[in-house]
Amino acid sequence: MKHYFTGFFTATCLVSSLFLFMGAQNTKANSKAIVIMSDKGTTTIGGGFIEIDTPSGKKIFDVRVNSFNHGELGVYNKAGALNSKLSSSEEGDGFLKIHDQAGIKAVDIRGSYFGGFLSTYNSQNKQTAYLGTFRNLKGGLMTYNEKFDLTSFVGTSEKSDGKISLYNNLGNSVVRLGSLYNESNSGDGFVSLHDRYGEYGWHESGKVE
Repeated sequence: MKHYFTGFFTATCLVSSLFLFMGAQNTKANSKAIVIMSDKGTTTIGGGFIEIDTPSGKKIFDVRVNSFNHGELGVYNKAGALNSKLSSSEEGDGFLKIHDQAGIKAVDIRGSYFGGFLSTYNSQNKQTAYLGTFRNLKGGLMTYNEKFDLTSFVGTSEKSDGKISLYNNLGNSVVRLGSLYNESNSGDGFVSLHDRYGEYGWHESGKVE
């Protein structure tokens, strides 16, 4: 992950330097794209975008204004498949998308009005994990099976305690660990087991009698 951020930072610095250099050399508006060709490939600079292509014509890098008028930076592999995209959502929240060699989304890192989060996906574009902040401003981790069925939750409860819930392949909760609150418990440790249908089976409290 460190290499992605290092690459994005370096590319952004280079692009910024290029814009400053061009502005210093020529302040007149030019409606035609500027094309620079070499044995390393082709660089095209136009209004609102810069694109770099390989000698074979495959795009490997671009920076542009996206459809929401935010900045967008894309990195592609030598086959022309999108590897990474750094941009902003329609609302203006930042996001980083990382794709596999075929261009299929694998990791999604986003900011939002309630906090940041990270999601992972399998090769069938099904989400497999969520790590970050929820809308209730509490943190947690959720995992999913290959069908995007919830299998576990590890995080913060509504009472702001730690909580673990495990689910079977039917989507039913079968194990719960956390803190218990009722007339005789006020934050005592608690574990309960349930059958395959999610019906209560057994529980134990950590309260010392």
